[in-house]
Amino acid sequence: MSLRIVSEQLQTSAASNVPPDGYFERLRKYIPAEVVGFWLTVSGMIQSAAENIPKAGLLWFLFVVGLFFTYAWTRRQTQEPGKLTARTQIAISCGAFIVWVFATGGPFAASWEGYEPLYGSLLLVTYTLAVAFVIPPEK
Repeated sequence: MSLRIVSEQLQTSAASNVPPDGYFERLRKYIPAEVVGFWLTVSGMIQSAAENIPKAGLLWFLFVVGLFFTYAWTRRQTQEPGKLTARTQIAISCGAFIVWVFATGGPFAASWEGYEPLYGSLLLVTYTLAVAFVIPPEK
């Protein structure tokens, strides 16, 4: 099953005509659930590790790994023959991963003394609400 957002319905007589994705379908396809699950797992493991483990360095490294996988996985899952790369969807999914990491603290809380969890939570709620209104221009 493709995760590519369907932004227009083609006018054909074929029975396989797929209607455009609505708000909730776009929201589900924008959030990289697999990579967010990866992040929640590895960051929890790192946070519970012994004090002699370089937590901030590991969190930053795995943040970059998660961002790479978000890009690669979303690009792979949205590829369709004869269609442009789903750049808008890839960018929004990468942004969603960054927002999720920021909301959970991750390397930001470990490295930034001024980090405030409230700001991450507010950003997560606002980003999640807003991104599903974006209809990608790529057909």
